[in-house]
Amino acid sequence: MSNVTTEQKLQLVQQVRSRYHEDQYDMSNRERLLYGRSSILPEKQGYSSAWGDPYNEPLQPGEESFTFLKLRFLIALFLAAAVIVMDANHMSVAGITSEKIFQAISADYEDAIEAWVETISTSR
Repeated sequence: MSNVTTEQKLQLVQQVRSRYHEDQYDMSNRERLLYGRSSILPEKQGYSSAWGDPYNEPLQPGEESFTFLKLRFLIALFLAAAVIVMDANHMSVAGITSEKIFQAISADYEDAIEAWVETISTSR
């Protein structure tokens, strides 16, 4: 290790930093694909603005991007509230009652899933 020059150490540090920034970009891109959110601005991560926003879409102050996670959460809340209202008022929608919904939720599908997996694995 003593015969490694300062220039070689500097190149190694630059390569490590470059790889780190590539990994951060890849991770923020995957997060954007999964959750539909914009990346965290580089200034918030402690980088100078010379790196720039990888998506070229700066957020305005106080602006929050809309995520599909929020949409899914709102849909889940709406469906849960609908089931509760159906149960409280003994209603049915298209012939489906809250009792049928509770039975479907509490049913044990393990045997059906194992049979399906076995069928798939033997057909290949």
